[in-house]
Amino acid sequence: MDTPKQAKPFDPNWQRYCPQKPFPLYRHIPGVTPHPIRDPSGHSYGIEEVHDAEPLPPEFWQQNEDYLYGVDLYNFAYWWEAHEAWEGLWHQAEDTYRLFLQGLIQVSASLIKYHMRMLRPLRTLSTAGRDKLRQVVVECNNVEGNYMGLNLPAFLDTADAFFAPFFADTISEITYHQKSVKPLILLKD
Repeated sequence: MDTPKQAKPFDPNWQRYCPQKPFPLYRHIPGVTPHPIRDPSGHSYGIEEVHDAEPLPPEFWQQNEDYLYGVDLYNFAYWWEAHEAWEGLWHQAEDTYRLFLQGLIQVSASLIKYHMRMLRPLRTLSTAGRDKLRQVVVECNNVEGNYMGLNLPAFLDTADAFFAPFFADTISEITYHQKSVKPLILLKD
């Protein structure tokens, strides 16, 4: 199967949550594009990451630029970059917040594998990520299942429907082009 060089967003007109931060020059695809941080021609080479000394707690998600920028990156198919944005937060997070970020990171990584047509890691990462997000639903104890602005049950329903065809016995290139559902992150208060 041929892997397209650049990933394309599921919906290029999706809303942005951190529009003040520009997108990188390209979407990193391992083995295809220069590594953003390690390669001198990478889009983030030599750029110092700046994070808050004290991380914002999950209830202040609307002020958390790293989180919101990660959501934008994810929604616009900068899946590797989203993973990196959230990983900085993940290192500082604890408990349910940490689990939530790890779930998002794994779903994002699974979409890189989707783009690269790597079925086994797509299955493994998408399952692990969705399982963590399901655990967050149980732990967050609210009727809607909202966590950091994300309606997790609705997101999981969409993600489950998106990934389901990749667990069939027969997968073809056609499977990769069926986008009846789009696993995008919609944030609401």
